[in-house]
Amino acid sequence: MELKNKNKDAHKSASDNKKKKMKLKSFCSEIFKVGFIGFGGGNALVPVMEDAFVRNDDFDEDQKTYDKDVLVANLTPGALPVELASALGNHAFGVKGMILGPVLFALPGVIMASILFVVLSSLSEGALNYINMAAVGVAGFIMALLCDYIAKVFEKNKTISDKRFKRTYLVIGLVFFFTCGSAVYKVLGVDVTSLFSISTVHMLAVVFFIAFWLHGNRNAFHIITTIVLSAIFLLGQGKADFLADVPYLVTIAEILMVILSVVGLFQSVKKTRVHLELDRKKISKTFLFWLIFIVVLAIPALVLLDYAVPFLLRDLLSTFMSFGGGDAYLTIADGMFVDAGYVSEDVFYSQIITVVNVLPGSILCKTLYGIGYYMGYSATGLVGCGILTGISAFAGSIGASCAAFYLIYYLYSGISKLGAIEFIARWIRPIVCGLLIKVMLALASSSMSLSDSTGISRWLILIFVIVLAIANYLVKRRFKLNPWLMVVVDIAISLLFFWAL
Repeated sequence: MELKNKNKDAHKSASDNKKKKMKLKSFCSEIFKVGFIGFGGGNALVPVMEDAFVRNDDFDEDQKTYDKDVLVANLTPGALPVELASALGNHAFGVKGMILGPVLFALPGVIMASILFVVLSSLSEGALNYINMAAVGVAGFIMALLCDYIAKVFEKNKTISDKRFKRTYLVIGLVFFFTCGSAVYKVLGVDVTSLFSISTVHMLAVVFFIAFWLHGNRNAFHIITTIVLSAIFLLGQGKADFLADVPYLVTIAEILMVILSVVGLFQSVKKTRVHLELDRKKISKTFLFWLIFIVVLAIPALVLLDYAVPFLLRDLLSTFMSFGGGDAYLTIADGMFVDAGYVSEDVFYSQIITVVNVLPGSILCKTLYGIGYYMGYSATGLVGCGILTGISAFAGSIGASCAAFYLIYYLYSGISKLGAIEFIARWIRPIVCGLLIKVMLALASSSMSLSDSTGISRWLILIFVIVLAIANYLVKRRFKLNPWLMVVVDIAISLLFFWAL
């Protein structure tokens, strides 16, 4: 009898392992597919991944855990969708998923970038135009996903209370007002400098200041200091450079915001009696795996490049400095690699930037891969060596992004009971919604830029993208078709639209 039970347990264990392997294969397949439609920047991928892993019964990710991942990813430097992919894999499959998730997500963009980097010298401008035309179809699909995400946030908050529902409008409206000015003007084709157009990281800085200083202390002194300091900070960080003549005023405001945030944090800790209980073994294990990942994949660059060490250190440092999304990273890459002479300005702007902006995936990862590729190719004259050094740079971007994410992630579990953190967690989705409007405007503007190469009216292209997005939204809501099929159809419709005109 005992032997029979042991055999039964062994059979059950084998069956469970088989199911887990099947699930891991499904996860890898799904995250790889998400990487293929990874247009629109980090926040644009939030609803895409939510659809693929939270609302998909084949996976066990729950909404609360995913919201926490989104919050932490928004707080850390690096590639946001790469961090989310790692978190999703880690929750379900541990270390395997933690590493496979971000690598497989970023891989489609890197593979396509490799092909384009190799053939770019012989690629005609017309061929690149076809890629851009196909990207318009993908833009319509992504805009529909973002609208669906925003609609679901409203629906969820309406079920909580009418008060929460109305405040959702207010939060989204404020985020839109402070972040989308330049994007609106760009769509309109108006050469006007926006008063604000605050970056994502600066917008989140204000949110955290309000959360730590004002939340739970709504007396006259706290309200007045919050409004005054936030206004000075936002005007100082705005595109119009409104306070350029008094930079010290902005600096003073920033210092006071930091001091008051810390004071508010200590008050909150004292009030809630929070104790940080860190699992040092788990933290050490996580960072050791990422260190090994970075070091092992750095070997090709160390072998092929004479100046590999300073280059790879700049790779890691630039990733840690990357706040504000992929487009913001391009300015960091310019200063870190172009000004320092690692790649020429001509290669960076005419080849690397062209490729990373028309392909899916993380801009940060593709940019660093491209810089590594051209450095290896320039040093050896061999395409294979360029690919190997590109992989070294790519690994650095993945490893640094995920290391930064897990540093904050493990601290978050200890401080999540703070009132300020609960406040941010409650409003992070509406805040993301406001940022997604900026993403949609950027997608529309990028599509409209094809007017110069195709001769089609900017407004006709905008109408086409909006109609395509609306059609996708209605089809998705009504029929729930396979998203990958919808993407293929959208690309075909987009190409037909441009060919017909």
